Amino acid sequence: MKLDAVDVLYMHYITDRTTEEVDTYDFWVRQYDRNPVQLLRHLLDEGVIYEDDSLHVTLWKLRVFELKIILKSAGLKVSGNKPSLVERIILNEEDIDFTSVPLKNVYKVNAGHEDFYQQTHFIDFFHFNGNIDLHEVYDFYLSHDHLANHDIAVKFLEKKARDHIHHENKYTAVKCYYLLANYAQDEMGDPLLSIYYLNHFTMLVVLQSAHHRGAVHFDLDGYTKDRYRAFIESENMGLDAFAGCLAESVKQLPYSSHELKSAAAFIIKLINEKA
Repeated sequence: MKLDAVDVLYMHYITDRTTEEVDTYDFWVRQYDRNPVQLLRHLLDEGVIYEDDSLHVTLWKLRVFELKIILKSAGLKVSGNKPSLVERIILNEEDIDFTSVPLKNVYKVNAGHEDFYQQTHFIDFFHFNGNIDLHEVYDFYLSHDHLANHDIAVKFLEKKARDHIHHENKYTAVKCYYLLANYAQDEMGDPLLSIYYLNHFTMLVVLQSAHHRGAVHFDLDGYTKDRYRAFIESENMGLDAFAGCLAESVKQLPYSSHELKSAAAFIIKLINEKA
């Protein structure tokens, strides 16, 4: 199987979409300089995906009112939620005329590539979040394909942050910790890990501001303040205790203990300010 990063992204994009739905967006040429028709053909030729025309799959792409029209035309009950409507149609399919029903084939991942599909969900996150080169992330995956989906994203971003943390311009490290905080929160559902990475992001921004300007000209956005406040409340933690945890959690950053404590105190001051 010979796929590059954009092939893999397209695989995730079209899976569970109908043949009509895949033409909804036009960013493939504009953003990646790739022809979606050729991307589709390549995935089909490689045996990664196929068109599923089974009744159960195609019915699920119809809306509830369309399912009820099918049932009503066959003289069957139209009550119930979508799963019960689909089940009723399938149970009575021999008595239903599907000639005028707008069923559309749905693209599915072949069983032999299901593990690959599950392992590469991270590609969607990097497409929608941040200016990270998809090919760089995918190359990292290819050399670490023993790792699970979440581990790929986390290890990649952690390594990239470490590689840039000692640069004069720490923008890339800041960006990576920001993405890590979002990934842990939104993709992994791990608020504690998200706060850990959020600490690195906010502390780096404060420390870099102080380093370059001699004073901190920075404020936390309302969403970040609210996240910190919710965390402090959920942990039943005082602000002084949180300040200590904040400085301790980022002690590997290339700053002195005094600088870390001063930055933590400044962040606490921002969190404590009224919205």
